[in-house]
Amino acid sequence: MKTVVHAAIDWNDGLGGDNETAEQTTAHLDRALRQHHVARLVVIAYGPDGPARSRVMADALEGAFGVRSLQIHVHDGHGRIRSNTTGEWGRAVAVAGFVPRAALSGHTPAASRTELLESVAPLPAPLFGPLDPGLATKLLGSSPLLQAEIAQRALDTLAAGRVDDLQQMTVLSHLITTTPLTRDSVLVHAIRDGDELMDARTDALVRTFRAAPLDQRPQLASTTAAATFLAAWHPPIVQGLLRHADKDAELTALVSQAIRLGIDPRPMRPTLTQATNELLAEAETAWAAQRSTGAPASGRASIPPRTQPWPSTRHVNAAPFDSGANTRDL
Repeated sequence: MKTVVHAAIDWNDGLGGDNETAEQTTAHLDRALRQHHVARLVVIAYGPDGPARSRVMADALEGAFGVRSLQIHVHDGHGRIRSNTTGEWGRAVAVAGFVPRAALSGHTPAASRTELLESVAPLPAPLFGPLDPGLATKLLGSSPLLQAEIAQRALDTLAAGRVDDLQQMTVLSHLITTTPLTRDSVLVHAIRDGDELMDARTDALVRTFRAAPLDQRPQLASTTAAATFLAAWHPPIVQGLLRHADKDAELTALVSQAIRLGIDPRPMRPTLTQATNELLAEAETAWAAQRSTGAPASGRASIPPRTQPWPSTRHVNAAPFDSGANTRDL
């Protein structure tokens, strides 16, 4: 069985000069892959500075792993390969159908970094607005479990539909951004382990975020970044979503840390699901108890505070995984 590991960096993120950036990246990969035989390395560099930076990166990787990298440069919708024999770059050809399947196990790279980031960026204008106030009030008065079920059904409808239902997007976006527990229930529903609809649900979350009103986008971006990470989508997609996420949200910080540390998301899925379901059950019990006293109850029933159900960094340096196994072609 072949294991494929993907890693991505933004060369302009302030890590230092080219050599320092390459050395830090190589050191990170060396820690992650120390117990594994590395048979092949591929370096894909984007933009006008790509050729020089790919050479620096390839040299650092060869020094650490003893394997010469295949170097690919992508710029302005065209790609070319550098010969390891002569050191010369080959003729640039259109990215469509170029190398990626052989190099990246079937996942075509975007024509540029800009194109990749645009694929998960908010649309120029929202496609839907805030939820009807009457319906919003009705949802707030419903039980935590019912809110979670409504949000999950909306996600399933969007995942299965040929055309996006904007009303379902409106309901889903409202529930995710107003009730943290419902947000978490949607998240674990989207990435249910072993579910063949995981990719479709995650993609529906991306589309909902992109189409959402301005004030709902930061929270939706945090949730969607978490979903794409847990679904093992390519790190650049997760990082693209994090650019639009609520910078002060705990979920944003946790996803950012997980990406930075190279944590394998797969062992996290059942842990997150169990923790969220337990919290949802407690909230439902509290809501029912509140109603039994005759006091007005809402889906935000008070339950004993708990830490965000996100596992610690104990999964760092777990076995390498194919971080694009569930990813649509870019």
